Amino acid sequence: MDELEKKDQQESRTEPVKYATPMQRLWAWVGVVYMVILVLLSTYGLAHGSFLQGIGALMLAPALCGLGASAILRFRRGEGRGGLLSCGLISGGAFLLALLGLIRALPNLVRQL
Repeated sequence: MDELEKKDQQESRTEPVKYATPMQRLWAWVGVVYMVILVLLSTYGLAHGSFLQGIGALMLAPALCGLGASAILRFRRGEGRGGLLSCGLISGGAFLLALLGLIRALPNLVRQL
């Protein structure tokens, strides 16, 4: 019994839990979005016998949104260089490109369904 108690005490002395930073959480959610998109696309391809065409901009949108949100998070933590102007330009440009890509890809997606 003493050996088991000593083992339990040693295991309880492990390092404390390290929680994810907001940046890590952001990119984890971007990864979740990509997993959902890939599962839906592969399911569609298996069900219909052909994969969707012309949706590259749709696949790029989550990464662009993650880039824009990363710029905002870095600015809020004080790590972003260039100040508010560069943060606004980078995040605004990324969000605008994601929106334009979605506008371009959605008609292709709807046409093929």
